[in-house]
Amino acid sequence: MSLNIIAKYSLLGAVSLTALTGAATAQGQSSDKSEMLFEEIIVTAGRREQSLQDVPASVVAINPDDFKVKGIKQIGEILDYTPGVVFQTGGAPGLGNISARGVPQSSATPVFGIYLDDIPLSSNTNFAGGGNIIFDGLLMDIERVEVIKGPQGTLYGATSVGGMMRYISRDPALQEFRGSVGADIATTKGGEMSKIFNGRVSVPVVEDKLGVTFSGFYQDTGGYVDQVDGTGALVQEDYNGSEVTGYMADALFTPTDELRIRLKYLKQEMDFSADATTTLVPQGDEALFGGYSNINPPGPKFLDFRIMSGSIEYDLGWGTVTSTTSHSKYSYGGYSDFTADYAIYADLFDGRAPGTTTQVDFDQTLGSKKFVQEVRLTSERMGAFEWIAGLYYASEDTINNQSLQATPAFDLLTIAFPSDYTEKAAFGDVTYYVNDNFDITAGARISKNKIILSYIASGVFLPPGDLVNTPVKDTVDTYLLAARYRVHDDMSFYARVASGYRPAQSNIPVLDTNGVNVAPAFVASDHAWSYELGVKGNFADNMFAYDVALWKIDWANFQASVFLNGISTGGNAEDGLSAYGLDGSFIVRPVDALTLTASIAYSHSTLKSDEPTIGGVEGEFLPNLPKWTASLQWDYRVDVVDSWTANFGGGFRYAGKSISAYSQAPGSAATQLDSRLITDLNVTLSSENLSFTVYARNLFDEYKLTNRQDPILGADPVTGDPIVSSSGVYERPRTIGVNMKIDF
Repeated sequence: MSLNIIAKYSLLGAVSLTALTGAATAQGQSSDKSEMLFEEIIVTAGRREQSLQDVPASVVAINPDDFKVKGIKQIGEILDYTPGVVFQTGGAPGLGNISARGVPQSSATPVFGIYLDDIPLSSNTNFAGGGNIIFDGLLMDIERVEVIKGPQGTLYGATSVGGMMRYISRDPALQEFRGSVGADIATTKGGEMSKIFNGRVSVPVVEDKLGVTFSGFYQDTGGYVDQVDGTGALVQEDYNGSEVTGYMADALFTPTDELRIRLKYLKQEMDFSADATTTLVPQGDEALFGGYSNINPPGPKFLDFRIMSGSIEYDLGWGTVTSTTSHSKYSYGGYSDFTADYAIYADLFDGRAPGTTTQVDFDQTLGSKKFVQEVRLTSERMGAFEWIAGLYYASEDTINNQSLQATPAFDLLTIAFPSDYTEKAAFGDVTYYVNDNFDITAGARISKNKIILSYIASGVFLPPGDLVNTPVKDTVDTYLLAARYRVHDDMSFYARVASGYRPAQSNIPVLDTNGVNVAPAFVASDHAWSYELGVKGNFADNMFAYDVALWKIDWANFQASVFLNGISTGGNAEDGLSAYGLDGSFIVRPVDALTLTASIAYSHSTLKSDEPTIGGVEGEFLPNLPKWTASLQWDYRVDVVDSWTANFGGGFRYAGKSISAYSQAPGSAATQLDSRLITDLNVTLSSENLSFTVYARNLFDEYKLTNRQDPILGADPVTGDPIVSSSGVYERPRTIGVNMKIDF
């Protein structure tokens, strides 16, 4: 049974989004037209340092500091401005999922990988809720965020099927002391105040040898959703607030010119009592009781991350050997009141008079502990060749404990399914330079994976059981072939073929009336192949820059939630999906003071054939994927006095229509999600070390849903029509705030 059922039912390639947002121009960027768009951006998307212009893939490099001063403080808000990437919020910090290029989040194993430096943070199993849990490191000491679209299975392994994202932390200072503090205060229409305080300091303890960085933040996000009872009467105002605290310690030791040792510890803790979900009119777009309101009672919930890592890097002269050891852990859980949904069923199962059950409590704890060891050897260019070779080992333990108890004492459901996952892999690629302007890269990875699932269950909603599944073993190959041709210094073409996968999974049994398990014994690994053509560059003395890519993805037999005997469990699509589309980003700088940035993406993702177990039909579009997304940003800089500069900026972000579920999905109605166009605005006054910003998010207070769920709870006993319980998360109401940042 799935978690959802139980729990209610850079300019791309040329510049970083630093330049896109114009924050750099607001702080005195050079007016020389030969420099006015960008400097060379170095990224590590290919596991070696490369100019963004030279990477044969679609990569976005984001400077989070430029967004934070404008009131954009969460990674999902930045992804709204990133072409080809779709973020679906879960209504609270750290909850949601990311998809890219027509690859939706299907089943609970992530399709979009998340890294902190070289530390993989995504779960590789179907049992820890990892597909809807996101590490948001934006408020830490992060130098940039790299978003890579398309399958990345060769260099990054499992779960990076649609793409991946890496938080690149800033190196501790080895020469000069640096630090910053910031504060952000905002108010949301009809809701509470929000505030953020953050700071970081980096100290060269021993010049050129040892540096340490300490960073931390406190985020108090005010609520705006009201709790109401079944009649619509107010119970509690603004009950979806949340608090997040985080800190990171980072040390860099360079005893010799050749040796670098890095140690890192990070912790984040989030607490909230309700998410931003609103109870909707069944299959409608309006709240059932108006405004932003929810009939579900609050329940304390938490989401914690702990990350520890150590890396050693040694320069051999002809290459660099890098060893990274990490331990990451996340845990999510809490309590929910399910009386309204399940009390009637408790009475029915126990033969009691309706109304006997007075309380139904749902408790859940899920999490992942992951140990990873990777060793990588990266060569320098040797004549016409350069190469990467590496070994990878991961061991992950997950838990998922759920309990649904009725009062008077009655066990509706108690279930636990811990799992143990191991992965061993060897990977590498080699690049051959035909000449200085044309090169070809080929890569491969072989992964051996094993997972063991235990299953312990009791209660009337599930057949009792206590078993350990037979280990599921799988060997998966992934490949990469890319070619890049540099027409001249300001234009590059590339072609790329790459594959990605999610590992095979054990499965939870579903018994029919005869006690026979009708669920698949295991969930097979799924494989995606991507084909991409791109061009990136600039012209007119850097007044215009562009990155455009055409792509196609085939995702065979993808893992999904399948419905058997009215119960959701793991399985595979019988065929798969086919997707194609385009991404494009453009910067125009007609005059020194004005920067315009536009992005557009189109995604056409459909099922190849009828899929009765997941409820889809041939040619149907995949749920939760808008065909069109787009954004437009502008920044206009004006010198004010002395070293002070004013920047007038803003943006439009657009997401097209999508559907909430497959048209024939058992247990869920398919409802359209309308398109939305949201406007943001900001004004910044800055000097060399100080910036002060006034901003507005959702300036025109658009009342638009960002996601929705429409589970079918049963049938009307009189008409036989399905009873649909709809809910969704709206775009946060108009939020106006001020931000101050001081560098020292």
